[in-house]
Amino acid sequence: MNRIYRVLGAGMFLIMSMHTQANIKQNIEKQGFVFVKQIPAPQGMTGWVGHEDQYSNTVFISNDDKYYIKGELFDAQGKSLSNEQIEKHMKKAVLDDVWKTLEKSTWIQDGKPDAPRVVYVFSDPNCPYCYKFWQAARPWVESGKVQLRHIQVGVIREESRGQVATLLMSKNPAAVFNDINKNKGKKQLKKMAKIPAEIAAKIDANQALMGKYGFFSTPSMAWKNNQGEFKSTQGLAMDVKEIFEQ
Repeated sequence: MNRIYRVLGAGMFLIMSMHTQANIKQNIEKQGFVFVKQIPAPQGMTGWVGHEDQYSNTVFISNDDKYYIKGELFDAQGKSLSNEQIEKHMKKAVLDDVWKTLEKSTWIQDGKPDAPRVVYVFSDPNCPYCYKFWQAARPWVESGKVQLRHIQVGVIREESRGQVATLLMSKNPAAVFNDINKNKGKKQLKKMAKIPAEIAAKIDANQALMGKYGFFSTPSMAWKNNQGEFKSTQGLAMDVKEIFEQ
């Protein structure tokens, strides 16, 4: 079910620096690396596991404050000192960061804001399976148990992108989205001929997320189960109870 967690196999780079270790760490953070947990390291070094752009990696900083290694580290027998630590510490950290990224994406609210379960849905205005998923979700959404957050993309037809722009530019995207789905076959979104740069950037960002997380079809869904574990799937789910209740 979970297609998002990925481990980055990186080459090993030895980099010289005359800064203090604290400054080295700060400089690496400025480059976009998120330090998650300190890990065992060879003598004379301090090790960290973390992620950069949601790709896991390790960093080892020399205790003499002159060098650091960013990437996979091996011992004399060729055993990776990085992979075991990445597997042990990084899955939850990366998926928590993925969830935060989804929260910051451009989405349309469908359901009560205080619903106990949130489900992110990558969907296209011309996707018939997205509509079927919307229909299947009505009992949970209307009862206040589930909130769907529709991350709109334009990938199915040439007019999809312009229709997404029309939806996002409307005064009340949630109301328009709900009305279009309720009147499927009777109403259709008009295609915006000239999409403002700001809206185009939001659509591009949504589609970039879809590709980054390995989703290649709509609908694609991401949620947290009853244990708080990140789950994801793509395509029309055969049993939506797994998404909405388990």
